[in-house]
Amino acid sequence: MQTQFVFRHMDSSDALRNYAEERLTKIKRYFSDPLKVSCTFTVEKINHIAQFDVTLRNGLQLLASETTENMYSSIDMALAKMERQVRRYKDRITTHKPQKGKIARVRQTVLAGGSFDEPETMVEAERRRAAEQAEGAVVEKSVNIVREREFRAERLTVQDAVMQLNLMHKQFLVFTNTETGDINVIYRMDDDYGLIETRGHVEDA
Repeated sequence: MQTQFVFRHMDSSDALRNYAEERLTKIKRYFSDPLKVSCTFTVEKINHIAQFDVTLRNGLQLLASETTENMYSSIDMALAKMERQVRRYKDRITTHKPQKGKIARVRQTVLAGGSFDEPETMVEAERRRAAEQAEGAVVEKSVNIVREREFRAERLTVQDAVMQLNLMHKQFLVFTNTETGDINVIYRMDDDYGLIETRGHVEDA
């Protein structure tokens, strides 16, 4: 099992590393394929955040994160959450095979909330109107980008997309629908799931 550890806003700890590796053996026993694991431990004031990202050879990902006031407790709770989902989908995970074909590439951008929510002062509004009159065009307020990344929208059936959504504990998942070849989005709706189907062309990966 290839394991990578990242310590943020805290000192590197062999004790935490050994503790996490021991607990990860519970996850490893469910799979015969080698696992790639990324463990990130972060301290933010009193919050101790443990996040585990596991990539299987068949392309599926397992993701779990927990926050407590003690890093050892966060590790235990995050891996317990991951193990519950693994047990739930064990048979489908082990039989899942990557789908061949075109895969879409998607860009995700995080925009700073203040770029939209902060009202203009009277002075700022006056300057904007003056600039618009001088240039003869509307001057739009700039939008601050916090971060952006590109990722592959993996080829999945709708059923497998729901499984992947739950394995990663996410609110939504962008994927390439194996039946249509189009980009789809699956998302949570209380006790149900929503599906957004596009009719966009998927370029070669």
